[in-house]
Amino acid sequence: MKYFFLISFILIGFFLTSCKKKTDNVFLVNEGTIGFDGNGYTDSFTILTSTIREDSLKTDSLSNNLIGVINDPFFGNYHVRSFFQFNLPELGKVINTATLDSVVLYMQYTSKTAYYGDLNSVVDLQVYELNNALTAATAGYSNQSYGYNPTPIGSYIGKLNLADSIQIRDLSKKVKIAPTLAIKLSAAFANKLFNANSTDLSSQADFLNLFKGLVVVPNVNPVSGSGAMAGVSMYATFSRIRVYYNDTMQNDFRVIDESRRFSQYFVSNQNAEITKQKTASIKANFDTTFLQSLTGGKTRIQIPYLFNIAKSKAISIAKAEIIIRPVAGSYNAISPLPARLLMLKPDASTGLNASIIDAFEPAYGGAFNATLNGYKFNITRHVQQLFIDYQRYGINNNKGLYLIIPTDNPIAPSRMMVDTRKKIPNAGIEFKLYYSEL
Repeated sequence: MKYFFLISFILIGFFLTSCKKKTDNVFLVNEGTIGFDGNGYTDSFTILTSTIREDSLKTDSLSNNLIGVINDPFFGNYHVRSFFQFNLPELGKVINTATLDSVVLYMQYTSKTAYYGDLNSVVDLQVYELNNALTAATAGYSNQSYGYNPTPIGSYIGKLNLADSIQIRDLSKKVKIAPTLAIKLSAAFANKLFNANSTDLSSQADFLNLFKGLVVVPNVNPVSGSGAMAGVSMYATFSRIRVYYNDTMQNDFRVIDESRRFSQYFVSNQNAEITKQKTASIKANFDTTFLQSLTGGKTRIQIPYLFNIAKSKAISIAKAEIIIRPVAGSYNAISPLPARLLMLKPDASTGLNASIIDAFEPAYGGAFNATLNGYKFNITRHVQQLFIDYQRYGINNNKGLYLIIPTDNPIAPSRMMVDTRKKIPNAGIEFKLYYSEL
């Protein structure tokens, strides 16, 4: 046994003295020989990084919706309009012979942490009635516009309070409910719902002829550096339109699974550096790039000479990973870093976002790592497949990668300045590739 420990110690010592270390941001380690041949790395790769436009997003199937607006001094003004269709609580329930009290829209916040921006900012929200019912063909993507009556039927000016419960009337009692935004709707709209007749209430289709739905629209001109957005769940327990009547009675209209809803995203007045990158050549390279959710922008990562190491020899990929870091000082408590990022690829046909095969693996990564102060992605299977296609079939599928802030889980209007400097020790963007010669 003592000889075994002695041999192990000698081997370890040999490894520490023979294996070359490299701190460049792009390097390869030959795991087949554990670096003993002195050829454990190369820094011959080039990485190109730039900010490009983000695809439009399908928002009618996201878990929640957003309300609010943020005026970021660098990333610009970004806001959301959220559209909702409501369902009948029951068919034929006519209440117009009673006495109307009021009608209130309740939108329950997703959680205390589902927000972005400064919750001390005052936001100005307006509620409008839709001109037409939502359909799959006309409303579903973030870049689709949808018409509404320009006369507001409700408004809210104040802070988004995600922490405190509120008190509402429930039949004859006052009860406390989870943090929820309550907006009293106009008398004209209240009477429209209250006076619905038996024909209006005979089916969901007839009800949609009477009431097409609502949209919540923010005032889009907050002071620079202010504003907030928060997540709301219209499927939540306390979200609804409630008609109060006869002092102790009520009628609720809910958003249910069959109800349509979607969000429309807007980004404007971005810094000139962001707009410059979005119109730059595909071969352009920048040492700072930008990520912004709600279709604000994503980062394109290209490694154009990836196959150079396989031109004179066949190799097998053992591991490939990318490390992403934020620009120091570019985030704070009001504008924190995203909880996670996604590494995607361009679709072969459309160029739109497509998952890489590693995204379905437990080791994929992408969550913020406080120790690393960044994000690490395992993209081994994706790179393996690229080399298989190239070495076996002569096909170059190396179309680059996309780095984005996810649109769901969580839904948050996050943004991030990405440090994409190259060959800076333990900084910037790093691409690490481990391989064996065949």
